[in-house]
Amino acid sequence: MSDTYADHIDTAFLQLSFAIKLWHYLDVHAIEKNEFDIPLTIEDPGNRVCLRENEFNTYEDLQLAAENNISICFGAAAITLWEGIREHSGLSSGKLNPQNNPKENLAALSYMIRCCFAHGTASPVWSIRDAKYKTVYWVGNKTIDLARIADKQPFDYSSVGGYETLWLLKAEAVAIGLL
Repeated sequence: MSDTYADHIDTAFLQLSFAIKLWHYLDVHAIEKNEFDIPLTIEDPGNRVCLRENEFNTYEDLQLAAENNISICFGAAAITLWEGIREHSGLSSGKLNPQNNPKENLAALSYMIRCCFAHGTASPVWSIRDAKYKTVYWVGNKTIDLARIADKQPFDYSSVGGYETLWLLKAEAVAIGLL
């Protein structure tokens, strides 16, 4: 097993896909809450977890949990992507300048998205403390303008062009040699 983040990027993005598909499935295909929300004990050698039944009061609670799972997985994928870029490229957040060149622009955007989730896992917020990151970024054919984003402003997927931007960021990072 490898210890590099780059080796785990595909898994992180697969988890994000799973989270989105699970949310969609629960929205389109109702499942029986009583068949899902059951008492459950899972045992491994030296480890046991017990979950009680009826943890979710309503079906909407299940859907909300699935939606929250998207945020958790998006954050994990964003953090893993930045760490993979950092490891592979040797770029560090302290020395990045998004205006220098396309590689640093892309890496800096990855770092900024990572910071939203690393500094606000349950409720992601922008953590833009250094003015150099308040700029325009390019990912594929998208322009992401973080110039007016306030530090501690709640994260919104539309501020980065939607969920798909993370996949575009990954693809472009590979294409330009950041991964």
